[in-house]
Amino acid sequence: MTTFYKRLTLFFLIALTTTGCTSRYGAVTLNSIPSGAEVLNADTEEVIGTTPLTVIMKDTSSTRQYIALKLKKQGYQTDISHFWLSMRHKSESAARNNPKTVDVELTEQ
Repeated sequence: MTTFYKRLTLFFLIALTTTGCTSRYGAVTLNSIPSGAEVLNADTEEVIGTTPLTVIMKDTSSTRQYIALKLKKQGYQTDISHFWLSMRHKSESAARNNPKTVDVELTEQ
């Protein structure tokens, strides 16, 4: 490998380790009244879990994320909850220990 390519490789390695590629984490605990509601990603309809539910999110591109979750439970109207989630934690465990709490009261049909 020529000196030029060695230097170029070294430059890219340094650039990758010093740029903003650091992961940030956010967490939300979603509660519903009544509990036991199915939680889905409002955009993709992917099932995430059942309330009460804590979700950890990871991101490298921004300081907060816009979240839209759909809650469904038999006998209740479907509800869509929208909120901003701050990606303020440097580790997954820190996010898990300090989640944002979102409470949703479902309306009977």
